Amino acid sequence: VWELLYWRAPGRSALALVGALGTLGALGRFSAISVGAYGALAVLSVTVSLRLLRVLRRHPPPCPAGQGGLSPAEQQRWAQLLSRHLVAATRTLTRLFLVHSLPESL
Repeated sequence: VWELLYWRAPGRSALALVGALGTLGALGRFSAISVGAYGALAVLSVTVSLRLLRVLRRHPPPCPAGQGGLSPAEQQRWAQLLSRHLVAATRTLTRLFLVHSLPESL
């Protein structure tokens, strides 16, 4: 904290100053709840994208030349599994958005 206040690390201090001024400016224009919600959404989107990049770097996609692909039975099994998941997700979203149960939707 003292390094930021005394500008011993100018890059970090400038970033902290811009962030603080941006937050104060947003609070002057919008409500604290919306500023907090959008700030949390921004942090979440950055952390999720960084996490995805880390996972993709660790496990590069396999080379298709070395594999023969999926057999028809495996393709059928994956298609059924995917369709089950899509139907379940659609039913859940329909139930939540059309407010079948008020406590659950809240």
